[in-house]
Amino acid sequence: MPIVHSDRISGTIYAITSSAERAGDMALAYLGAKAEGRTDSYGIFDHKDEAGKELHNKYGSYELDRDRVYAISLDIRTAEQ
Repeated sequence: MPIVHSDRISGTIYAITSSAERAGDMALAYLGAKAEGRTDSYGIFDHKDEAGKELHNKYGSYELDRDRVYAISLDIRTAEQ
């Protein structure tokens, strides 16, 4: 599910990487680039099937023994009482 922006950011994005920690770093870099108007993808995808296809692309740079698709769920909103 693509991320929706307004007074909150919610949705799920998918990262291809070797660890959950790296997936979190990638998500932060991706959101920072979007906030600055850049379109850098950082190996982040809006849909799980897109990430899976890229992971299994035999011409890609990912290694099936090392890399996996990680789901990053976002629910950033104003704090309420």
